[in-house]
Amino acid sequence: MNNRRPCLRSLCLAALFLLPLGACMAPVATTLHTLQPVRQQPLARDFADFSGLILMMPVRLAPQLQGRGLLDRLPGGAAHTSTTHLWSGPLDEQIGQQMVGDLRDLLATDNIALYPGPRFGHARYQLEIEMNEFSSDGQSFTIVAVYTVSDSVAKTILTRKAFRQTRIIDKADYSGYVANASQAIADLSRETAAALLAVHRSQPATR
Repeated sequence: MNNRRPCLRSLCLAALFLLPLGACMAPVATTLHTLQPVRQQPLARDFADFSGLILMMPVRLAPQLQGRGLLDRLPGGAAHTSTTHLWSGPLDEQIGQQMVGDLRDLLATDNIALYPGPRFGHARYQLEIEMNEFSSDGQSFTIVAVYTVSDSVAKTILTRKAFRQTRIIDKADYSGYVANASQAIADLSRETAAALLAVHRSQPATR
């Protein structure tokens, strides 16, 4: 009987020491963020009778953007990925989904799809996005991307351009970050829509 008491006492002491340790190891609350669609009026209706398909390829992200955490730029140019503010889903998928929705509005057509698209769809144009910067320094949001429009039939690049934009954040919390990120994607969509219209008009016989 006497040998059991020290054991019991040791267990009680161990439990007392583990209580504060358990409190320190409590999970940190995280906030999930989603890019918000920005409705835009059609630029033109050239694609109204378009029977082909505009196929958006998977968005390619720079290495520092491939995590779930929102990317913050620190003084001196260093980058920090947040561990408490995360994208609700993969960033490349969110960007792709928002751009497809934007382009459908801007070009007034439903013939735009994410890769691989409909099983029997006939892709006429292919859109590629390379996202090199998508971050905030707390005062402004910066996006740097390259978009490429290709002719899927002729297998040639029709246009390839860089898109850069810095937007001032008017809210101190991450809601301002996400709002500006959403608007930046809307502006990128608008520029790529204009590029698609330009190449389509240069090939009037292609429908």
